Amino acid sequence: MTARLRLAFLGDIHGNLPALEAALSHLDRTQSPDGVYLTGDLVNRCPWNAEVMDLLQERGWPSIFGNHDLIISRLHTPEIRPPFDERSRFPVMYWTWDHLSAEQIATLHALPAEMTVALDSAPPIRLLHGLPDNPFVGVYPESDPAEIARKFADYTEPVFIGGHTHRPLDRQFGGKHFLNPGSIGLPYNGDPRAQYLTLDLLPGTENGVVGPHWQPTFHRIEYDTSLVPAAFKSSGMLAEAGPVAQLYLRTVLNGEPWASDFGYWLSRQPGRQEDMAAAVEEYLGAYGPGHWAFI
Repeated sequence: MTARLRLAFLGDIHGNLPALEAALSHLDRTQSPDGVYLTGDLVNRCPWNAEVMDLLQERGWPSIFGNHDLIISRLHTPEIRPPFDERSRFPVMYWTWDHLSAEQIATLHALPAEMTVALDSAPPIRLLHGLPDNPFVGVYPESDPAEIARKFADYTEPVFIGGHTHRPLDRQFGGKHFLNPGSIGLPYNGDPRAQYLTLDLLPGTENGVVGPHWQPTFHRIEYDTSLVPAAFKSSGMLAEAGPVAQLYLRTVLNGEPWASDFGYWLSRQPGRQEDMAAAVEEYLGAYGPGHWAFI
């Protein structure tokens, strides 16, 4: 069946320029989408934040904000709230802010929390980075269906595309279709390739669906991750954040959730935030693939 319309969705780029460039090359060469939308977390945790923002500015694609975009765009303003006002606890976030221009920070600050994509007679799509009114919590493959259906009950769109979890998702909750393209820059599904999603609008009836419907295709794109360690060092990010940045580098290289799992663990360890190097060492001694702090 021939597609009448094709859309692409990219998110959780996290300042990873080589991964973004590889994904865009694949997108341009093989997909020719009619529209591209960004699901947030454009910056932070990789060194090329300004370059990523410049490239996305050139493309001019609509975007919502992710929790990292939200926090960084509000650093050094009255809008920032604990614990994100502690540079020693979030050194990479402050380093990222330091290396963005005022115009780029303003662009992040102006991004909306949600967006509806409504084109022609296609089923409308709602974009949210995480849950409604909470970009810090996402929809997971193992999420409780009743709980997700309740949280999204006020929305009328049949299709939802989110981010935040860094894991591809294709599930039905409460009769609504939930999708996540996975992460461009920091996948958490054990696959370090840059990941994104396309939707093709198909007509007719297929698999019990009557009328036009979206068919998802998930893409995983190889790129040269060997470029990343040197950039972490030469950019100064590694010197600024030390062991914490090393965790982010681990995630880039092996697609495992070191980056966020450590943050989850640390938030439940009172007093350990004073010595981040010791905290990372303690965390690495207890957690890793197959045994994460986050359940």
